[in-house]
Amino acid sequence: MQSILETVLPIFGLILCGYLVGRKGWMSEEAIKGLNTFVFYFAIPALLFRAMARGPGLIEISIVGAYMSAIFVTFVVALGVSRLLFRTNLAERTLFGMGSTFSNTVLLGIPLIFTALGDEGGVQLMLIITFHSIVIFPVITVLIELGLGAGQGWRSLAVNTVKALAVNPIILALVAGIAFGASGLTLPAPAERFTVLLGSAAAPCALFALGATLTGFTIAGDLRETLAIVVMKLFVHPAVMAVMAFYVFDLTPLAAVVAILTAAIPSGANVFIMARQYNIYLARSASAVLISTALSVVTLSILLAVLKADL
Repeated sequence: MQSILETVLPIFGLILCGYLVGRKGWMSEEAIKGLNTFVFYFAIPALLFRAMARGPGLIEISIVGAYMSAIFVTFVVALGVSRLLFRTNLAERTLFGMGSTFSNTVLLGIPLIFTALGDEGGVQLMLIITFHSIVIFPVITVLIELGLGAGQGWRSLAVNTVKALAVNPIILALVAGIAFGASGLTLPAPAERFTVLLGSAAAPCALFALGATLTGFTIAGDLRETLAIVVMKLFVHPAVMAVMAFYVFDLTPLAAVVAILTAAIPSGANVFIMARQYNIYLARSASAVLISTALSVVTLSILLAVLKADL
């Protein structure tokens, strides 16, 4: 357990530092935005490119099917819970389901998995992140549009999705890394050192930025519904993922641990961003992100201790 705490406590310590700095106003909103930009466009792409360039052969493709299946099952359950217990409309149910299944894979998942499981675990996470974005956002958008009667149109949605993915630096870094690794080439020493230096900034900066970003979230709205989202995200989603990993898809131990930990990661800020885009479900989605992140210091520590014992 001591080794787990040595892994987890520094991660959440950095989040806490970022939160305190943001709460005290020692960094302006523009400064926090700038840090997020550095993380998203430079540090994390460098980390991912280097990991994929060195280890594409370590990828287990079945992790995608297992993870997407767990998301589907959990999402359907979440829709039912939201409708039966809270009498929500389709758009609200969709955001309830997104909060129950959409993990903060970039700002928290990447630092956690790379720190706890190394590059071998990190390259498994990369596949999840890729399909996480490609599949989830279009589905969520369609359901919300249907719920609101907005009717953006399938062609417009498809074009906008492709455009967003084509300029996403994380997706581009993954593709470039896989292609470079498959070519059999090696990075020149200066380029290798450059990616190491830049990639080394990814974890601390991402965690600090996450903490600073959380200062923009407050606990408000229907607390019962918020707590239901938190329970779905921190407990139901990883439980369903465990069933898929061990009993349906028979993943290797490492891939199973990566998938379950990723499912147990708290709700990502994109849940609130999507709510803000449509001006619905704002208080409940913000509360779910904040509470699930705070509680995950305990849940992830326990889960990591249990899962790493099997590796």
